[in-house]
Amino acid sequence: MTDTALDALAAHAGIFDRYRDLAAVEHVASPDTKRALLDAMGLDVAHPGETLAWLRAETAARSLPSAVVVKAGEPAELRVQGADVEWRLAPDPRTAERLMGGRSEDGVIALPPLAVGLHVVIAREQQTLVVTAPEAAPDLAMRGLAAPRWGVTTALYGLRSNENLGIGTYRDLAVAGEALGRQGVDFLGINPVHALGVASGTISPYSPTHRGFLNTTHIAPDYDAENGTALRAAAQVDYAAGRQALDGLLRRAHARMDRVAAEDFRAFRNRSGSALQDFATFEALSLVHGADWRRWPETLKHPTASAVLRFAAENEQEVEYHAYLQWLADSQLASAQRRAKGAGMALGLYVDLAIGVRPDGAEVWGEPNSFARGVSLGTPPDQFNAKGQVWGLAPMSPLGLQNDLFRPFVDTLRAVVGHAGLARIDHVLGFMRCFWVPEDGTPGAYVRYPTDLLLALTKVEAFHAGCIIIGEDLGVLPEGLRDRLAESQLYGCSVAQFERDPDGDLTRPSEYRARTLASFSTHDTPTVRGFWQGWEIERQQTFGQLDDDTAAQARQRRDWDRRRLHWLVDGASDEPPQDIDAVQIARIHAALADGASDLIAVQLDDVFARIEQPNFPGTVDEYPNWRLKCPVAVGDLEEISALEPVRRSVENRRSRDR
Repeated sequence: MTDTALDALAAHAGIFDRYRDLAAVEHVASPDTKRALLDAMGLDVAHPGETLAWLRAETAARSLPSAVVVKAGEPAELRVQGADVEWRLAPDPRTAERLMGGRSEDGVIALPPLAVGLHVVIAREQQTLVVTAPEAAPDLAMRGLAAPRWGVTTALYGLRSNENLGIGTYRDLAVAGEALGRQGVDFLGINPVHALGVASGTISPYSPTHRGFLNTTHIAPDYDAENGTALRAAAQVDYAAGRQALDGLLRRAHARMDRVAAEDFRAFRNRSGSALQDFATFEALSLVHGADWRRWPETLKHPTASAVLRFAAENEQEVEYHAYLQWLADSQLASAQRRAKGAGMALGLYVDLAIGVRPDGAEVWGEPNSFARGVSLGTPPDQFNAKGQVWGLAPMSPLGLQNDLFRPFVDTLRAVVGHAGLARIDHVLGFMRCFWVPEDGTPGAYVRYPTDLLLALTKVEAFHAGCIIIGEDLGVLPEGLRDRLAESQLYGCSVAQFERDPDGDLTRPSEYRARTLASFSTHDTPTVRGFWQGWEIERQQTFGQLDDDTAAQARQRRDWDRRRLHWLVDGASDEPPQDIDAVQIARIHAALADGASDLIAVQLDDVFARIEQPNFPGTVDEYPNWRLKCPVAVGDLEEISALEPVRRSVENRRSRDR
């Protein structure tokens, strides 16, 4: 094998030859790294020259590319290989377009103006996805809303009520949305609610089994929760006990379905098609053979295998039960959105799309060709972890997505935006590149993704859902990414802890980018009070993430940050206090609201001056990640005095900008 052939194949497959980390240190992808990543894409690395020739021949044999982007509402010309090619177009069923066809002339297929959607052109029995995209994704102005708008973010699993089983439910979410909506809050943000897997002990909302389906742990039972007192009283979420108790209740509810519910469920199942059937079958299989499909018998490792179909037929009621859970979850989440907006929220729910899925889960099992194997998504060293991170998530394969006309990506995005006014795309830098880390310990490298196409698909789905999109643009960003997001009218993120001037000092909120959602914290960073005290620095040192010298430097830096923040918010030059309360925290959020960002988010943990953060990156058992409950019950969210300064700042700024 020659390195020249290997380098050419790696470049063709989108593997970056080098990258710079947060400290500006350059890393060059080694031949071993390139082999590992190419192998993860399913390419023959033993003969790179022949593999590259085969890929090029495959491209040359196509009449049209696998996907093209055109402007919605304008005529388009598609250049086709060969003269006088017969073609037909299957329109997006969400539009009023009709089936059409014809023959190319002078190597051109002339398309009439098409509505916003995802259409398919078939030429020479080859399919091409035609993405007719709007100029931009929906924004506040397109929704008829004046900026700024503000909201509260919280962890759904941590919501307290007298009805749940110690784990927050979609019904709790509805109650919280109504209570906050009546106080002028425009949106309520939550962690991802993707399916985690019925047989899996996974609790991280960012490690789902499938992003096209919902987390059924958050379903609220329709009658009294039995034996839930102890679970509700527990200081932290007990997922295992809560899930077990809920399963018993929901199985009985499934058996008791009345005629009206059964008809509604049947309609949902018909709309959801084979994807729901495959997912429900996976869930049923996992209870028999274990959560990791890679350890199942070979005959069960593909959803269309005869043994899988036979299992589904022989276990029809069990498969139906897991489809029923998805119907309940979808219905309750939709109800939460309706109730939040009915109470006055301008946007309603603000949801989250995780960047990846577990390699042992349902999404990879159902779409095996769309994911890379033997690698994990991760990061080089960044502000969250000086050693870099390996997330244990399977990356989508650009080559695999291309071969499937990007349907798995579209299905995932469509599922997320369906019941929301705002949606956050986690690590949106993945639209341009993702960091793949081989499981064998070989150093990782970045892989290129089709940015323009992914942005176009996002704009189409956001348009049809009327959903505003926020790209989480933190960390080590590729050059030009933020400009590309802004061109598509996707909002970015301005997290106060990271907004700094060239000298490293915290900047004024008035200097933030306008098209951003501003917040002080995220689920992965210190709360306001934790940041003020340097609470996370002590834990990073204890957990071995910082050595003594680095921790001492971080404390010194934080002392200056505290003085700077004290001056920015209060205009005070005296020594700031060592601790702050909810009133002082409210002033910090009011300052964010009075800044430049169009959207402002306040963490519920910060409203009640909690010091602990929801998740501590780089830890597993050392910290109670994803287990902390909300300080108060949803019934006590009706009047929160700490939100009043933020509301006033938002309304005053909106009045000034009229």
